[in-house]
Amino acid sequence: MTSAGGASALDGGAILANARTVAPVLREEAAANEQGRRLSARTVEALRSTGVFRMAMPRSWGGPEVDIRTQTDIVEELSAADGAAGWCAMIGSDGGFYTSALDDEVARKLYRDLDAITAGWIVPAGTLRRVDGGYRLDGRWQFGSGCTHADVIIGGAVVYEGGSPALTDEGRPETRVAVLPASAFEILDTWTTTGLAGSGSHDYRAHDVLVPAEQSFRFRDLRERRREGVLYGWPGMFFANLPGVPLGIARGALADAEEILATKPGALGRPPAREDPRVRADLAEAHAMVGAARSYLYGVLDELWAVLEQGGEPSLRLRACLVGAYKHTIRSCRDAVRLLADVIGSASIYRDCPLERRLRDLTTVSQHLMGQPKIMEMAGALWLGVDRALARNPLSAEGLI
Repeated sequence: MTSAGGASALDGGAILANARTVAPVLREEAAANEQGRRLSARTVEALRSTGVFRMAMPRSWGGPEVDIRTQTDIVEELSAADGAAGWCAMIGSDGGFYTSALDDEVARKLYRDLDAITAGWIVPAGTLRRVDGGYRLDGRWQFGSGCTHADVIIGGAVVYEGGSPALTDEGRPETRVAVLPASAFEILDTWTTTGLAGSGSHDYRAHDVLVPAEQSFRFRDLRERRREGVLYGWPGMFFANLPGVPLGIARGALADAEEILATKPGALGRPPAREDPRVRADLAEAHAMVGAARSYLYGVLDELWAVLEQGGEPSLRLRACLVGAYKHTIRSCRDAVRLLADVIGSASIYRDCPLERRLRDLTTVSQHLMGQPKIMEMAGALWLGVDRALARNPLSAEGLI
């Protein structure tokens, strides 16, 4: 396996190959991750050894600056082995995107190691009170996936000045994202969930923490292109590899189901499962559901990349495709694995059945903002160019979708 320790030849293809190499380790550790409600040290080191956490780091730093399609492939490969590990890899690699909004000198002090791991929530659940030289941060955030092994943690917050929210030129409350060493935050043991239990997505909080002004950013800073490169050409790019997680989990479930059905006897004198027409039809249907979602997603990602390569701006219609692809991929993968569980029957409810965890993981992924049906209202507004709806939605107003 190619080492992540500073090897300049570590490109997207090498990271993908490394992901395939460590897959057995991730499968072996999956149960321990779930029981511990965080990734095990062995899992974290296996992921770090692949180079996945540096995949969005810029070439100017010696990073691989992996294109978004290959990033999604890598996340998919890891998630096929263990959904929680793939989820944490996807989140943990976001530092390469966030640092594009910071001055390079500041960013390198936070990320001295290209394989440093990022965690945190961009949602403005905290407050940043303006003080000389920066801000004082208070708040409590949810969904700190990977926070138990992170090196850097972020927290979105509303800016306050003189006891009142500061306003942007558009009259909206100003929001910023603080970027700090993980030691600045307290981790709260809250992650007891249905699925992705091993991701350690605990709540975390900060109290009166000093944030130097240069260690915070607005999403408009991402739009201002402080860093060259196609990967940093659109502020919402850090969302784009997320669907690799459900695709990988579903791909793993399809392989599990085929293995189970190959030897599953028929019930009550019926022929073996592999000879049952309903079983065959439903397995084929599940493959088609996942395959169709995958093809649509990767087609949209390819179109987005091509537009950015040419120096263009994603159109509203292309952004509509992307938002729709997020939800469609997540829910199609969940529904396909649910169908597989029905095909396998009562055996799928036991913890020793590999589909049981995969279905729970996808149930949890489906509750992410990008997997919920309400996100399609925004996709529809993008399709129709409804300006009021777009301006009202913070993600759209900031250019993140």
